[in-house]
Amino acid sequence: MGERRKTAIYLRVSAEDSQGKAAYRGWKESPSISHQREYLLEYIRNDRRLAGSQILEFRDDGFTATNMERPGMQKMLESIRQNQIGCILVKDISRFSRNYIEAGTYLNQVFPFMGVDFIAVNDGYDSRDQKGLTIDFDTEFRTLVYALYSKDISIKVKTSFDTKCAAGEYVFGQVPLGYEKSREVKNRVVVNEREAKIVRRVFAMAVEGMTTTGIARKLFEEQVPTATELRYPDRNPVKGNRGWSSTMVRKILSNRFYLGEMAYGKSVGESVGSKKRIAVPKSDWKVMKNHHEPLVTPEVFALAAPTSPGHSTKRKRPKHPLTGKIYCGGCGYSLNYKPEKGNISGHFWCGRHSVLRIEDCCSCLKGDILEEMVLMLLNLELTGRGDLFRQREALEKFQRKRLAGVAKKERDYRKQYRDMEKERDYLYEQYAAGEMDAEGYRDRADQLTGQMEELSGRIVKAKAERCRVMKEAEGSKDDMEPVIRCSHLETLTGEAADVFIRRVWVYKDKRVEIEWNFSE
Repeated sequence: MGERRKTAIYLRVSAEDSQGKAAYRGWKESPSISHQREYLLEYIRNDRRLAGSQILEFRDDGFTATNMERPGMQKMLESIRQNQIGCILVKDISRFSRNYIEAGTYLNQVFPFMGVDFIAVNDGYDSRDQKGLTIDFDTEFRTLVYALYSKDISIKVKTSFDTKCAAGEYVFGQVPLGYEKSREVKNRVVVNEREAKIVRRVFAMAVEGMTTTGIARKLFEEQVPTATELRYPDRNPVKGNRGWSSTMVRKILSNRFYLGEMAYGKSVGESVGSKKRIAVPKSDWKVMKNHHEPLVTPEVFALAAPTSPGHSTKRKRPKHPLTGKIYCGGCGYSLNYKPEKGNISGHFWCGRHSVLRIEDCCSCLKGDILEEMVLMLLNLELTGRGDLFRQREALEKFQRKRLAGVAKKERDYRKQYRDMEKERDYLYEQYAAGEMDAEGYRDRADQLTGQMEELSGRIVKAKAERCRVMKEAEGSKDDMEPVIRCSHLETLTGEAADVFIRRVWVYKDKRVEIEWNFSE
């Protein structure tokens, strides 16, 4: 490995010994991380080819190895793409990845292509000794065992989780407003009287007939703290204001946890290590009644519920084409759309204004007027872009020429690399046949190795440049196609809004600003 690139040590420990637990015990990091660091540094000091090299450290304290979505791992891969790393050391392959296919891809294809050596000390794997061959059977079998082990652990953790829930333990993170985790009994929920008073008052106001918006406004005016403000008083407010909303009130009034019930099994993981969760039908949830002390009676809960049993809150009306794209210029929050009903026309309204009464909010704007304004501005924008059509042919010709030049440069680098490989092989044949002494062979071999590492970096950069040029060309084409298709619109459609409009800002004085979705 040449002197231009650094040696990386990668340290990882799973969530069972996470940084959070380490901090709780008074450690700055998990003991396993410290042990791995000392172990790998000692190995480097005793390795003739690595001793004295500059070392970069990447670590993931409390992350699973079943996927590559780890902060430290992503930083290390980015450094590899930038040609900064020439060798990676891990304690064993399971620290790098427990995914059998993923580990094989990196060890057999990605790292050899990037000219990066990989060493797993405990597994006895050193790619420098492979001489260009793929990983051996023992290493492949070991990575498969690691993958199966992860799946086994995942099943055991899930079983343990379900067993604890069935035994009445609360093993989730945050508890709802009005409760806290017991300091005496592990995984037990008890009433927090300060918070419980707020919850009981919310239910009382709902029973009296107040709307969720009215309740939120009342709590805000009286400066009653929210759950976040109570539990994290030092946290900075988001967007300059923080307070109650009708959504927060609705969640409290519909949460059966306040009846003393605990529900679990609401979702399942898509696969081992996947962050994606799949929702489980409500009828299949596991519910434990009389799990903890209730804050309200069933009668109060039924009277205060924001929706009656069996009532669906899902939209059954056509969606407005601008829904989700309209934002208030006063408070920065998304506007809600209320469709036409009786003598009231369809309109967008600011839900935050109804609670916070922010003076600069655009409290209400008719939907048909806003739609007409946006359509007019969109047609003006498309008309202005008509001149781009005449430049299209010249632009595509320039991009093709540019792409050909970048591709040729990459091909030339690859040819030089292959030629050097052949020269290195021939050099070894001469040395093995006794036609060259050891010193001469080593000097020329080291020279070739350095040149090949430099070429490897150039190949990576040339490939990245080629991909970027191709993406730019495709982006320009993608931008132009919808412009051609929608060169003049008589009505605003959802398709046109999604293609051309990123966000629409409306202000109190009915002024409208549009953020376009064009790449430039």
